[in-house]
Amino acid sequence: MSRSFVAAGRSVYNPGMGTQSDRTYTTALVGALALLCVLFWADCLFGPNAPLAAGFQAQMEPWASEADLPGTDRQWSPLLWDGVAQFYPWRLFAARTMRSGELALWNPHQMCGYPFVGNGQSALFYPPNWLLALVDVKWGLGLLAALHYALAAVLIVLFCRRLGLSHLSCAFAAIAFTFGGFMVTWTELPTLINCLAWLPGALLGVALIFAGDRRGAIVLAVALAMTMLAGHLQIAAYVWAVAGGYALVRLAWAAYRRRALHLKALGGSVAIALLLSAVQLLPSLELAANSPRGHGGPSQAGWEFHQRVALQPAEWIAFLDPDAFGSPVTGDHQLTRFGITYPEHCGFVGIITLLLAVIGVLVCRTRHSIFFLILAALCIHLAMAGTVARLIYFHVPGIGQAGSFARLLSVFTFAVAMAGAFGLDGILRGLPKPAEGRHFLARTAVGAAALLILGLELLPWAHEFLPKTRREHVYPLTPAIEQLMAEEGRVLEVTPRAEWGMAEAPYAVLPPNAATAYGYDSVSGYDSLMLIGYRAWMLRAEGEEVAPAVNGNMMLPERAVGERQALAGLGAVLARTRPRGEGPQEVVLESSHGGTALYRIAPVLPRAFMYDGADEVPDASAVTPAQWRRSGASSMEITLPQARTAQRLCVTETFYPGWSAYAQGERREVRQALEVFCGVDTEPDDTKVRLVFEPATVRVGSFLALLGIAAVAALLTMQRRN
Repeated sequence: MSRSFVAAGRSVYNPGMGTQSDRTYTTALVGALALLCVLFWADCLFGPNAPLAAGFQAQMEPWASEADLPGTDRQWSPLLWDGVAQFYPWRLFAARTMRSGELALWNPHQMCGYPFVGNGQSALFYPPNWLLALVDVKWGLGLLAALHYALAAVLIVLFCRRLGLSHLSCAFAAIAFTFGGFMVTWTELPTLINCLAWLPGALLGVALIFAGDRRGAIVLAVALAMTMLAGHLQIAAYVWAVAGGYALVRLAWAAYRRRALHLKALGGSVAIALLLSAVQLLPSLELAANSPRGHGGPSQAGWEFHQRVALQPAEWIAFLDPDAFGSPVTGDHQLTRFGITYPEHCGFVGIITLLLAVIGVLVCRTRHSIFFLILAALCIHLAMAGTVARLIYFHVPGIGQAGSFARLLSVFTFAVAMAGAFGLDGILRGLPKPAEGRHFLARTAVGAAALLILGLELLPWAHEFLPKTRREHVYPLTPAIEQLMAEEGRVLEVTPRAEWGMAEAPYAVLPPNAATAYGYDSVSGYDSLMLIGYRAWMLRAEGEEVAPAVNGNMMLPERAVGERQALAGLGAVLARTRPRGEGPQEVVLESSHGGTALYRIAPVLPRAFMYDGADEVPDASAVTPAQWRRSGASSMEITLPQARTAQRLCVTETFYPGWSAYAQGERREVRQALEVFCGVDTEPDDTKVRLVFEPATVRVGSFLALLGIAAVAALLTMQRRN
């Protein structure tokens, strides 16, 4: 390779970013990429589908017996199922409560109630999610997916243009990243791709700051804040780390060249980002401290788990062929049975992208191309649970407990897409220039050929992989479910834990979080940040582990009778067979629906009652029932009985910091009662008590977020004046 060709690749390209023609080309490119994203999601935006793998519901009860669902030939994938069992119910619940005029701070439908706002993946304060309150959620999920694909593409184009790459190279990076392995295979879990989509925006903000552009501080602050609000703290931490590393490299270079360091702009951006995201960050940290994960720390057993699920050298072939070990689409993915689902180790961005990244080492050895190549190599080292990963796991609090290091393939796909774009740009600028017109045509032909090859590699594979389900087949109503929705007491769905595995779809009964989707109350649930006190309480009730061996985030009690289930206000049990367990309660068959049977348990303690305040569980006949009514997702009203001897009120809603009680216009303290529930000491002349979940973390976080908004507004005003 000639020296002149390499020199041309390393030269500083001035794209004339301030010219009208450049802005026109950039606008056209942004529009073309947005149109590509719309066309890619056309069957969800204009067709009958939702981006959910809901076909698995066809073999679960009561849908299997009562609903005519088409099913699916797709291989069972626990991660794809999470989109159906977790994210759709969460988004539906949040939209439903917003339509009623409140924020879903508390979810009363799972685990006797838990702080929904503390679950970061609820993403209550993430602005794009507010669109779901205006549209059908099943359609809105496709809209949000298309929106974030377009957002990722647009931000990477703007970042690449700031670095001086040609429009063709920008388009290459945008397609490789947006339709690459991580974005596509994790689409069913939207919090991850929503966070990752802001990564190029954060780097754009840093680049603008070092270019002396006052808009950079705003762009960086908003991008960093959005990653936190989008809901997945692990991916958000990766985005912050990459942005920090990029800023440090730019600082070192500026110091070497004796240029402005822009420390105030960088520090101010980070401070504003923390203020803007405090309304979600503070409740999430509070719940994490009260969850099993927050109480767990690094251990040798935990590190061995990371090593078991780490990327292996033999899997590098999947960077060239994503289906080298099979695919859920064809039902033969070999690694799923070993606990490694298809998305976990998918870093595919196209063979041509890898080839151009390698060529870039030769023809485009710029500071940025080297930075992205080093970043890609570091991500692979961490995904393989290398030495640096071990240091992070044992010495960086929280990161190691968040999830597999293989999820750093998110950053890897971005870094390789950028490195490939630099390689393509080096080739385009190194082409001979016999005549300006012919040179333009040659560059266009080579760039268009690279884009065509990339599109043929990624788009068909991506479209085939993404599972789609007709919207009417997602959580359809059945007679058994309608009966549960009319139930005043809580429901226990008896779903045998042994049937939940990695290789095959379980024959489950209304799997966890179905209660949130349908709006009835359940004692079970599915969340990575469940309350540690409630879990311990249920463990004592069950007498054994309540989570299946393959998923510690589930809570699947099987015993239908017993002291604690009765205490939870349990009224009905939906099961495939007669509920097992022993206790003083009577189990009576209420009705049968195909493959499921509905049982009723009696006697049980009411949802609210007066008792003597003792720590022992009272007998149902020894308490005075109180009239209980839910006035909102985060509030309840209890009408006290006139004739009562005891003054302690117990409400069988899980106790958590943030519950407040009001009676006669006065605030009353809410205490923990009977191990895990809410208790209030009433006065003799009290007639009604209102319980409201209003956590201090949300109030403080809202105030800090308002300060952040004010800071952004001030920066925008200063920018406009300047």
